[in-house]
Amino acid sequence: MRMRSSYLICTAVAAAVALGACQADGGGAGTSPVAPSTVATTGDAGAPPTSAPATDSTVSPPATGRGLPDVCTLLSRAEVTQLTGGKPILSVDPDSLTPAATVRYCQWQLSGARLAVQLSPTTQATFGQDHPGSEAVANLGDDAHFYSNHLFVRKGTIQIDVYASTAEGVANDKRLAKAAAAMVVARL
Repeated sequence: MRMRSSYLICTAVAAAVALGACQADGGGAGTSPVAPSTVATTGDAGAPPTSAPATDSTVSPPATGRGLPDVCTLLSRAEVTQLTGGKPILSVDPDSLTPAATVRYCQWQLSGARLAVQLSPTTQATFGQDHPGSEAVANLGDDAHFYSNHLFVRKGTIQIDVYASTAEGVANDKRLAKAAAAMVVARL
């Protein structure tokens, strides 16, 4: 099941990159390129360089009326570490796209865990039809449900897809996904 989820995430990431390339080639008429809001950092003791939000202590507000925000700025490194019970972050994989992109994502690789958040446009009707038979989640956004190891949340016209995987099992994965989604919803 985790292999299937990893495949789905890789597919979503590849689609996001492809869509971003289309946007960069002029698909987003009237938009100008925006510099990524992440900076390269070096990890501990020769660890490979990673990308991180420009600041670890503050979280940038979403771009109002300018498209989807940089997902990596919605949760700080300190918050992700806290959400995962103190697990150290090994790398952060941002999408490096502009607000004009139709899909935005960020993935945090941790020691013994992974957290990925993707934003995309949706409608109330589409969101309700996308995953029939899924497990409803109360008190989160305008609508929310778990489906195939993903927590899907709708806030207005934005779908938030949170994938959480830990070594502690499905119950902890769901706890992590709900906590991360609640923070993202509050910042959109």
